[in-house]
Amino acid sequence: MKHFKLFAAVVVFALIFSFSNAQEKTELENSVLWKVEHKELEKPSYILGTLHLMCEEDFKIPEKVNQALQNVDALVLEINLSDPTEMQAIQEAMTNATKISEELSQEQYNELDKLVKKITEMPLSAYDAYGLSILNSILISKMLPCSQLKYHEIELASLATKSQKPIYSLEKASQQMEMMEKAFPAEFAFKQMMQFESYKKDFTRAIAAYNNEDISEAVGLLTKDDYMDENSTLVMQINRNKNWVEKMPVMMSERSNLFAVGAAHLTEDYGIINLLKERGYTVTPVYN
Repeated sequence: MKHFKLFAAVVVFALIFSFSNAQEKTELENSVLWKVEHKELEKPSYILGTLHLMCEEDFKIPEKVNQALQNVDALVLEINLSDPTEMQAIQEAMTNATKISEELSQEQYNELDKLVKKITEMPLSAYDAYGLSILNSILISKMLPCSQLKYHEIELASLATKSQKPIYSLEKASQQMEMMEKAFPAEFAFKQMMQFESYKKDFTRAIAAYNNEDISEAVGLLTKDDYMDENSTLVMQINRNKNWVEKMPVMMSERSNLFAVGAAHLTEDYGIINLLKERGYTVTPVYN
């Protein structure tokens, strides 16, 4: 579980910086939960947008989400956290990471070293073998003013297990790790880490917006111009959303599901809500 928590933070880092303002914004109603219906479906499915992690005191799962989970046949996550082989794949990827000193120039290494010492009180050399992705995750955890973190997907998986609901996934952990390498090369990862203080402020504000179910505001705070990259948008958002919208109809025809994915996947014209609507599905916010 320790390894997954590190990985979850890496996923957060990947998703929040993977948008482009080149396309027209699609504003959504204020809700983190959405019902998906179609004339050919016997039962509706639901989509939950998550923020992946936050402080324990800020974390809550709304009753409507609990109710939706009880009413569906299965939980679907980005990756299946209950599958030991998936956890093994994550652990192997972390173990085989390229050293940070091998990916950055000496000037970049020295600059990042100062930031890491300030934040963690440890030199960058202590994290060298972890690789840039794991270091990103460590820095993200330091952005929150608490030591006890809650991971949305872990909590949902626990609830599903207690309710004897099967857990499925939209992709494999190995696929996600490969995409992250393509989406966040060393230069871009370095740039994002050096924006630590700016992102820390926006992350705190995004959590407040998310808990008010203002999903557009939350995502908007985490997708400012300073945090954007067209390559990561294509790899982590546009392509993945298209792939998921190919899989989701098949899953919904087989059983009713609660799909829980990063909130960033719901917004924009290329978000899964809009893509499902284009396929003839009725997707509506659930308010209570």
